[in-house]
Amino acid sequence: MSENKASYGGQGNPLTAEAFKNRACGLGIEHPDFIQPTPEEVKSLRKLIGFSQVDLAKLTGVSWNEKGASSVRKWETIEGKEKRSISPAAWQLMLIKAGLIFIEPININYNK
Repeated sequence: MSENKASYGGQGNPLTAEAFKNRACGLGIEHPDFIQPTPEEVKSLRKLIGFSQVDLAKLTGVSWNEKGASSVRKWETIEGKEKRSISPAAWQLMLIKAGLIFIEPININYNK
């Protein structure tokens, strides 16, 4: 397998940064084709950047303790009452950390 080829695990979960580039969830949240990531994609990207659930909680500003990070666990839950969607801002932080997107400063001219 070529290093440039997208790699997916199990149920088609992306395992490489290149694989995320080929998905709508890998686009910046401002992109018109962006779609919310699945719980499997959240978990795959977390593992790709080498983060534990607590590390991800610290990055995204959600609560955590010595037992873990319940918000992150809920983002990775596939079904049931515990399932929660990751916020677009938290997902965008993950994409930035993975080097998949870059945020350009907005140049606003207030002197007009």
